Amino acid sequence: MPAPDFATEIAELERGLGSGVARVESEGESVTYRGVRDITKALAYFRQRVTEAPVAYPRSSTTLAAFDPD
Repeated sequence: MPAPDFATEIAELERGLGSGVARVESEGESVTYRGVRDITKALAYFRQRVTEAPVAYPRSSTTLAAFDPD
């Protein structure tokens, strides 16, 4: 299962909130919210996850070598 894309979730929730739609679809899944309060709670949840998510940096696989002819 791939890691959730919080930015996509937030964007879809904001789009649904702005258009007054209670059903939001993201990455092939849909969720029907009961109202604005539920959508804003979901937005708060995903925004919190973004601030808690660790930043993944790619590991370096570079090896450095030096040659001294002396």
